[in-house]
Amino acid sequence: MNAPVRPSPDLPRRLFTTQDVFRMVEAGVMQEDENVELIEGELVVMAAKKNDHEIFKSALLEWLVKGKADDQRVGVETTLYLAEMLFVEPDLMLYPRAIKPQDLTGGDITLLIEVSDDSLSRDLGLKAAIYADHGVRDYWVVDVEARRVTVHRDPTDEGYRSVEILEAGAEIAALLAPELAMRLADLLD
Repeated sequence: MNAPVRPSPDLPRRLFTTQDVFRMVEAGVMQEDENVELIEGELVVMAAKKNDHEIFKSALLEWLVKGKADDQRVGVETTLYLAEMLFVEPDLMLYPRAIKPQDLTGGDITLLIEVSDDSLSRDLGLKAAIYADHGVRDYWVVDVEARRVTVHRDPTDEGYRSVEILEAGAEIAALLAPELAMRLADLLD
């Protein structure tokens, strides 16, 4: 029987930086399009996306593109470099067109959205803590299975002061772009 084995927490680990990851790609150790994130120096392989995940993401992308202001850009799984040992690839983010993606900080982001099925606990826990710590002011987690949105606002070093769960029929608007308002239920009709 092949049972998964967890490594001992006291074993030494080799932590990576974003530059290490770039060098691994250049050397052919990793493919440029591998679906990974760098969290606190550790490479985390992201799960394959399911159909419902892609349906939600596509509907949200269409909503963002149609409703955004001209001075904003929509990023789809754009790599967000938050620290030397930390990069993530959120499903969707809205950010100022004047800032190149590689120069973005958490505080620059107008709206960041994670669409969650298998990643729900990570998106509501670890990712919320990371985004709050880096100043992302409006972070939404769309729960595919429950058909609701958890809205995180007012970031601090210890997490978000405001966390609100909205059911699919509730109206929601982006904090920094109030013209972007919707009901999740309407996107799926």
